[in-house]
Amino acid sequence: MRAEEEVSAGSSGRGDGKLAEKIAAIKGKRDRHKALLDELDRTGEDQISLTDPDARAMARMTKVGVGYNIQLAVDVKHKLIAEQEVCNQVLDMGLLAPTVEAAMDTLGVEEIEAVADRGYFKIEDIEACEKAGITAYVPKPIRGPAVAQGFFSKQEFRYDAEADVYTCPADQVLRPRYYGKSRENVKVIYCDRKVCKTCRLRPSCTAKSYRGITRLENEAVLDRMADRLAARPGILDIRRESVEHPFGTVKQWMYQGAFLMRRLENVQGEFSLTALAYNIKRAITIVGVPGLMAAVRA
Repeated sequence: MRAEEEVSAGSSGRGDGKLAEKIAAIKGKRDRHKALLDELDRTGEDQISLTDPDARAMARMTKVGVGYNIQLAVDVKHKLIAEQEVCNQVLDMGLLAPTVEAAMDTLGVEEIEAVADRGYFKIEDIEACEKAGITAYVPKPIRGPAVAQGFFSKQEFRYDAEADVYTCPADQVLRPRYYGKSRENVKVIYCDRKVCKTCRLRPSCTAKSYRGITRLENEAVLDRMADRLAARPGILDIRRESVEHPFGTVKQWMYQGAFLMRRLENVQGEFSLTALAYNIKRAITIVGVPGLMAAVRA
């Protein structure tokens, strides 16, 4: 009995020691997390990378990886990089106008056409492009709560700029009724509660008693762009053939699928050298070494 008591006492002592270690580890982890949260509050950022303070979690297809956002403006004719920039902004929205304006400075032109994918679709950015002499072609994403619930999309409501009305899929006229604000833009809601109340298509349009269509004050820039895209539907294929060419070359032929450096400034320098090497390689392919040397001497 005495032996059992001694064994029990020894076991209890070892357990207390391990428990104290676990508590200390949890407290240390809590303190580190609190320090990280304080840092987020101080900087206003919404994420922190523990391996590279400047890197951010970037969505790529169905995966998420920590890294940087590369912006390229590529010459359609020769597939040369006219402008490149590396940033840690997670989304591409808002980056179209500044990237293309920088490419215009490089090329020495005052007007240019720019084609981008849906990730760049932002009304303020498209408006900035128009003001800068950039003719933008950016397809509109099919998104919004109505689309997610299987209802008619906004594209199925036809807008008449002269009459300032929308015509719904049931061929009913919706007039401006309510005014509000969305970000920096005035928004107008077009609807007709009486028409919606007795409409036979309402189950396919909304789960509410009526459907309202929102239009921003400067939405005419999107209408003009939609008309341009409708007139040149094949222009989006040209984008894929152009801007994906250097990405494929850099990743597969030049074996640079990941950055070697850390911190934004260092990564910017690394990719600047990569873009230069790509352009030299591409120029040799187009004009050959003698032609390139002649251009350098000139």
